[in-house]
Amino acid sequence: MSQEEKAQETFAHKNERKQSHVYRKEKVSKKSASIRREMFDEKLIPAESRKIIENFDKIVSETRGMSGKQKVALYSLIKNLSHQLTDDRNSRRLGYMNEAGFLSAYINYFMWWNLVRLTRLFANLPKTAFESLEKSEKPVAVDIGSGTLTLVIALYLARPSLRAKKITWYCVDLSQTALNAGEELYLSVAAMLLRNEPETEETPWKIIRIKGALGAKIKEKADFVSCGNVFNEILQRNEQPTDFLAKKYTAELLSYLKDENSTVFLVEPGEPHSARFISLMRDALIRQNFSPVAPCPHVEECPMAGRTNGKTTDRYGKNIKWCNFAFDTDSAPKNLLKLSEKSGLPKERASLSFVISKKDYRVTSDNDKLSRSAGEKAFIRIASDFIRLPELHKSGYYACSQFGLLLAVDESHVQPKNGELLQIKRPENLSERDKKSGAIVVKI
Repeated sequence: MSQEEKAQETFAHKNERKQSHVYRKEKVSKKSASIRREMFDEKLIPAESRKIIENFDKIVSETRGMSGKQKVALYSLIKNLSHQLTDDRNSRRLGYMNEAGFLSAYINYFMWWNLVRLTRLFANLPKTAFESLEKSEKPVAVDIGSGTLTLVIALYLARPSLRAKKITWYCVDLSQTALNAGEELYLSVAAMLLRNEPETEETPWKIIRIKGALGAKIKEKADFVSCGNVFNEILQRNEQPTDFLAKKYTAELLSYLKDENSTVFLVEPGEPHSARFISLMRDALIRQNFSPVAPCPHVEECPMAGRTNGKTTDRYGKNIKWCNFAFDTDSAPKNLLKLSEKSGLPKERASLSFVISKKDYRVTSDNDKLSRSAGEKAFIRIASDFIRLPELHKSGYYACSQFGLLLAVDESHVQPKNGELLQIKRPENLSERDKKSGAIVVKI
């Protein structure tokens, strides 16, 4: 590493610790005067955490170990598990995480990729997303479908301001084997971070393993409830209508919460069926006076609600958009990219669908607090990569807004990233529509 790179890394680390992950300094485009907040800026992950993610395979090896024979078999196990999680779901056993081979494949590949996704997301979420944990005197969190504690570990890596909080985590999963392995990995990661800062009085969060599923009884009420990659597996085994299931599972999640300051976080794979269910859960939460902190810049009807009754087009014949966000994997850990290639699962993009909601949270006053007097401004969330618009000789982006689905034409060469939150001039004309998607055309 060059001296310049070392200096940049040291500066980034100090800056991250100093800010304690409050809203990062907003970027303002000189041409568009738009306030911008990215969704997957990996520079906001603390430097010591980035090193752990880069070398996660070594941590796994030291914690769990594998024989030479197991290492040879790992590639085929990863590919087999991938099929069982996607196109060959009927062959997957309910307790697959109790099987040593599949658990090893999950930890070495799927867990590692999920850490990459979640740490980027968690590091970039606004401080309000975790206020319920920050402000509680004795914070309690419940992680449903915790598995190998991926979500807990990602949060510990991404938000250093939370490490000093003595959070009690109730980690719920059907596989006790996965929970045990996850706690070992979590304690290894926490120990590495604590060794780097011996002057602190931080101690690892308390982990209470609960064997069970959504609905399992917990002794305490929670400030924060999370579900990561849970509902896509539940839905595969359930034939009831998804809107009914969204209401049912929302009620079960809310039963865990402590008070009006509590928060719910849901994240699923970035594919249409999961995105559709996230949208339904969002609607059910809004009906219970929970408003999205992210990614939605509004509480109106979701303009990217995904499939409806199996259809991919709306009543006007326009393609139905589904809410997901993605980033390129160029800077992902090199060994993870090699492992993906050798397993026959090369990955150029990482995506997810999510919502984080808080009760009685006012989107217009808090999510947009960078511009409280912005009567002529509006926030939009970029929800695609750039789209070539040959007829205009420009590029554009699909975006979510209080007005509905937008096609944001990049007049000022803003070049926003997928998932970025932009503040724009409030559009005056909402009548111009894109012929292909039906989206409202606006200029940024």
